[in-house]
Order: sequence, then C-alpha cells, then structure tokens
Amino acid sequence: MKALRWALYGFLAVLLIVIIFFQINKDFNQLAQGQDYPMTASPERRPVSLTSSPIEVEGTDVQITPLYHGMDTGTLYLGISYGKVDLAQKKEHKWKKEDGAVQFLVKVVDTNGTNFSGQTTGTVKGTFSTFQYVEVEDFDVHEKTDNLNLLFYPLIDKKGKDIPSEQPSFQVNVPIQ
Repeated sequence: MKALRWALYGFLAVLLIVIIFFQINKDFNQLAQGQDYPMTASPERRPVSLTSSPIEVEGTDVQITPLYHGMDTGTLYLGISYGKVDLAQKKEHKWKKEDGAVQFLVKVVDTNGTNFSGQTTGTVKGTFSTFQYVEVEDFDVHEKTDNLNLLFYPLIDKKGKDIPSEQPSFQVNVPIQ
C-alpha cells in the first residue's frame, strides 16, 4: 500500500511539473508554432497571411513563423525562434544582444529584386529557446511576387554604432501562397 501511495505522489509531482512548464512556455509556444500573430502590438485590422505554416531553416535550428502583411501599416511581420545555444551563446562574435538575444538586420528581397530592410523588435524567452519579433516597414508585396528571400545579418556593436555583419548568419527562400 505504501508503494502505491509513493507511486501516486510521484505521478502527481511529475504532472505538476509538466503543467507548470507548459504554463511558463505558453506564450513562447503559441508564437513559435504560428498560433499567434508575430506582432508586438495587437493589430487594428487582421493582417494578410503570406505563408501558411512555420518554416525550418535548413542546416540550423532556426524556425521562421508564417509571414504576415499588415495592409494598413505596410509592414511585414514574422518571427524567428531558436535554441539559446545556437545563436546567443557564440562568444567569438561581438554581436549586439538585447535581453540575451542576438539582434538582426533582416533583408527581404522579392521576386522583382526589390530590397526591404527590417530588424528584430522584441524578444520572448522560453525555457530552452528564444523567440524574436521581426518587422520590415515600408513593405509592399506585388501580385507577381511568388517568393521572398530572407537574409538575417547579426548586428555588431562597434563604438556605439550598430553595423551588420558582412555575411548573413542564415537565410531562407520563402514561397508565397
């Protein structure tokens, strides 16, 4: 009878830990899995979805949320999530960090070769991962645009100025639906 009681206590303790862990990471999970808009502020009008599901960046542990275009704001919204060890812990780089997360300049190139620039605007911490919001202002998507090339340049803090690195840390070509 004692063994059954201890087994029950053990089961309840594990269940409690799982519930607490889930609640702590609830916001992060909703953002990283594309269940919530990757926007720091609630939109006045619903943004237009340009992709339908999150995208894994090949060769990295980085995942990009679905992309959204705010028609009323002219802004492209997306988010990136990655393990803390992958980008934030590399000591050999003097990358600019905010709240422990590497800051990026994001270059978006459409099918026509038009360049748009944006940057990371905020961070949501998970227990083992980081989510960053990305906003690209003055973005305009054309009817003929069938994909976007996203390039992520870590910012380097040089004497108080934010300078993007010469090479992107990672990049991905995203098909538009």
